[in-house]
Amino acid sequence: MKTKIAYVLVSSQKDLFWEQCLISVMSVRHHMPDAHTVLVCDTETKESLNDGIRNDISKYFSEIISISFDEKVGNTMRSRILKVTLREIITGDFLYIDCDTLITQQLSDIDNLTYPIAAVLDGHCLFKSHPMREFFLKQNKHLDYAHDRIVKYFNAGVMYVKDVEETHSFYKKWHENYLTSCEKGMYLDQPALSKTNIELGNVIQEIDGSWNCQMRFGALFLASNKILHFCSKKNMPVSYLSNKVYLRKIKEHGANAFGLMEYITDWRSSISSGTVTCFGNDASFAVSPYYEEKRYKYINHNTAQHLYNPILSFREKLQCYRNRVIGLISPKYLSCLLYKETFGKKIQDVADTDFNKMLHTLAFHSDISEWTILADKLAVRKFITDKGLSRILPELYDIWESANSIKTDTLPTQYVLKCNHDNGSVIPITDNYSIDSNFIKGFFKKRLSKCFGLETAEPHYRTIQRKIFAEELLENDKSFSDSLVSYKFFSFYGNTDYCQVIYDSKHYRNQKSIIYKISNWEKQQGFILKNEGTLDIPCPNTITEMKNVIEILTEHLPFCRVDLYECKNKVYFSELTFMPGAGRIKGFSQEFLNILGQKLNQTKLRWIR
Repeated sequence: MKTKIAYVLVSSQKDLFWEQCLISVMSVRHHMPDAHTVLVCDTETKESLNDGIRNDISKYFSEIISISFDEKVGNTMRSRILKVTLREIITGDFLYIDCDTLITQQLSDIDNLTYPIAAVLDGHCLFKSHPMREFFLKQNKHLDYAHDRIVKYFNAGVMYVKDVEETHSFYKKWHENYLTSCEKGMYLDQPALSKTNIELGNVIQEIDGSWNCQMRFGALFLASNKILHFCSKKNMPVSYLSNKVYLRKIKEHGANAFGLMEYITDWRSSISSGTVTCFGNDASFAVSPYYEEKRYKYINHNTAQHLYNPILSFREKLQCYRNRVIGLISPKYLSCLLYKETFGKKIQDVADTDFNKMLHTLAFHSDISEWTILADKLAVRKFITDKGLSRILPELYDIWESANSIKTDTLPTQYVLKCNHDNGSVIPITDNYSIDSNFIKGFFKKRLSKCFGLETAEPHYRTIQRKIFAEELLENDKSFSDSLVSYKFFSFYGNTDYCQVIYDSKHYRNQKSIIYKISNWEKQQGFILKNEGTLDIPCPNTITEMKNVIEILTEHLPFCRVDLYECKNKVYFSELTFMPGAGRIKGFSQEFLNILGQKLNQTKLRWIR
């Protein structure tokens, strides 16, 4: 093996880092007796290795390099500085490995890598899907860079680094960013690594998860792991090697600690019997009640977080009651009232070039009898089928008239639950086994009890027969988003020039959107006033098919927003919307509102009555 194996150690008798490092380097020597191993440490740690049992570790390293620090620099910061400057300390290509690891097979294949710098994804998943995404964002908050550009968030525990100019520049920048991070009170090295990677154009390449199998949130690469990262988590299965009781035995007995060589030669023996019952695509932890309890809570917490459930003040509740009463008597008057309360002026005083004004005119001065059918997420399926477009409909699994009738035991493992009469009632179910059925029924009971559109002056929703249904869960295949990407097209008699792309909507409050001009797929920066995305969203591969679908479905409609998905290069239907924002859109710039308003105004003579 030509690539050097490098460790960083800053340790004293008060901690357990030396013990972890001993385990890891012994496992290297077991599988690769001739590997060139390098230990980089501070001067104090180097001196401590001369004392008694701590000297055991020296015989496993080919080279020990010590670096001096000012005594004011603490151990945590010393360790991280050594890590982010490693490229300038070690000559030649190296594979950096954290101390809390166990090498489970020989690593000579690393010599075949052609990447300058490479690592494994943290959590073995894209950043948008990471269970700890919000936690990591808080860790990165103090660093000034575009966090929504993070697609791959790399774990710094195992990194392959060639000795080339590109990696020297990378480490220099990483060091600078780390020092900036320290100035702002964050001493972790991974946020600075992420910023450096973004700033330098995503130079870190992804390698297979077996090179850094992290025993958190599942064990995707447990069966094939080369390097086992046995991070200790209370509610996750961990190796016995991370147990502090056992590490203290190593502190006392060193390389001769009871059972140590057994664990090194057979890593499976380091995991408590019954914790992991099988290996493969993921590990099964069903025999651990504590794990299942945490998993159940995690899944249901994320389901609840996905939903938009505003908490209304007493004043807001009174206003809703008022709106219901007025909505029953005169939806048109309520629309005017709500417009004035939203924008501070009468809708009659607004120019006809304003999109909100034209939506009001369309809703109350044209024939909208067809809207009720087309806005019904179930009834519209027949309309789409009659148009010869059944291919764009997600598979329908079941329909229920009431929340108590919902039965999920016959449904697939993954699906989507929706109401047919409103918006905001979509619940993607990714694990049917762990979902809380009482929560689901309670949520939809509340949704069905609400006469959607009554309080918002959208009368076409009021006569929809309210139902709940389950349909196919479409897979998000866009790496730039944590959720299925929605393409919302603004159509005027079948012609569409603009598309609103909505992404990162796994949690409602975090979602981003961007307006694109379709003809050349050009981003219209500034058209969105709140939570506008900064990413460069690629044009859908199926854009021609999407435009064809829109023309067929809406050629007879003055205006309709057609919401579509693209999944695995296939177009899927979402819904038809006739009054975006209930005709009181606050999130678009006035420039964009005028563009849309002019298009609707130009056709006014065709539909006004």
